Formats: sequence, structure tokens, C-alpha cells
Amino acid sequence: MNMPIERSLNAPVTPVGRDLSGMPEAFRRAYGPTEAFPDDLGEIFREDSPVLGYRGQRTINPRSRNACRIFAVFPDLETRLPRIYGLDSQTEYHHLALTLTNPSVLQVREQVGPVRFRRVDGSIGIHYFDLVITYKTGRKVAVAVKPTSRLASGRFLTELTQIRCAAVPEVADKLRLVTEQCFSRTAAVNAATYLRFALCPDADADARLEETVAKLDGELTIADLIILSRTGSRGFRAAYRAIFEQRLGLVSSGSINLHSIVRRPQ
Repeated sequence: MNMPIERSLNAPVTPVGRDLSGMPEAFRRAYGPTEAFPDDLGEIFREDSPVLGYRGQRTINPRSRNACRIFAVFPDLETRLPRIYGLDSQTEYHHLALTLTNPSVLQVREQVGPVRFRRVDGSIGIHYFDLVITYKTGRKVAVAVKPTSRLASGRFLTELTQIRCAAVPEVADKLRLVTEQCFSRTAAVNAATYLRFALCPDADADARLEETVAKLDGELTIADLIILSRTGSRGFRAAYRAIFEQRLGLVSSGSINLHSIVRRPQ
């Protein structure tokens, strides 16, 4: 004889609510008391800046099932105003962030083209460069960004040779291929974070931090530096900007956070 079916096993289970009221106390027991950073500056107020539009020469369809599409707001190197950059992949996004924080770069254009080239079979192809980088020396480099998985067949590498013949020196002085293996993801995330912080300048916090850094003797964490400078919630962004603008030396490696070790620049 078959056992009767227990209907309650198939019934939807109502999640039991969790009481999180004791979590702050548990955190304090584990890590000690937590206090807000000392703050002599208060809140920051600034007016919105106009945002420059997308300048690429190729229309980017934001809807795609095979790749991500990114419209990032980063500073324009010539005007220092916020600008919309259109990108086809996260690798392009990371490479752009590293490029914009390179002190030798004068200007960056994305989605440059079309460049017509002749394929091996004689047909005409069209290519848009992901980036064209202009250096302060006047040298221009056209960049093609591709994941390593797209290079295994060798088809794109063959096309790239034909593209180079059509684009150099009319579009750029050199053609560069970039993949996700050409840079550190952590360094790219740090660079992108700095670019976002650079969109919100804070002269008061920067000046207070520089006064504190000038008196430093030895190494300390960014959290300790914020406490010494009494810059409160504005101190972390000020320290981040100071690191990339070489007003503060970074000793530790990896992702920049409150526990990163810094020192007075040499």
C-alpha cells in the first residue's frame, strides 16, 4: 500500500525573518567600538558641472546579449569637464581608466572610424578603433581591444595586419592590440575610482590633507591619516586623489582602501 502524500512538503515555505538588531553590538564585541572619523570640515556643497556628450564616431547599441555596453562619465583631459565615454566591453572600460590616468597622455578618443581595409579574400572591411590615444609628444596610437578568447582562431590577427596597412600613418602612428592580460584588473579599478573622485574636487579637504602630510614622519594607514587631518568623510576621497596626483606616496599594493599604507612622498 502506498503511503499518503504529505502535501506540506511541496507547499511554499514562508521565510523566517531574521532579527539583526544585535548585529551592531556583535560587531563591536568582535572589533571594538566604532566611531565616526573626526571632522572639522562638515559637508561639501558644490554646483553641478555640465556633462559633455558622447563623441565617438560609431553608434553604440546599449542592448546586447553577447557583450556589455558601458557609458562611463570620466573627466575630459582637455577641458577637465565630465564627459560621456561609450565603450563596448569591461576590458575597454578598464583600459580607458588606466589610459586617462597616464600622465603622458594628452587626449583620448573612442570609437574612431570607419577605417576601410582590404581583407585577404579581396573584400572590403570596415573597422572602428576602440581608442585613439594622443600623447603629449604628439604621437598617436590606435588601440584595438579584444578578449584573448577571440584571438585563438587567428582570424582577427590576420585582419589586424590588413587594418594596420590602412590606418598607419593616416589615422595613427602605431597600432596596439590590448587584451585583459595586458593590465592588472586591480590597478584598473583603482584608476576608475580615482577618475570618479576627480569629478568632485574638494579644495578644502585637499589643503587640510596636504598640511598633515607635510608633517608626517613614517608610514600610516589612510584611516589614521584621516583621523590626524580631521577631514571626516571627505578625507578618503582626498587621500585617493593625492595618491594618484603624487601628493601622497602609496606603500602597500592591491586595492586602495582605508587600510592601505601611505607615507609622505619622497
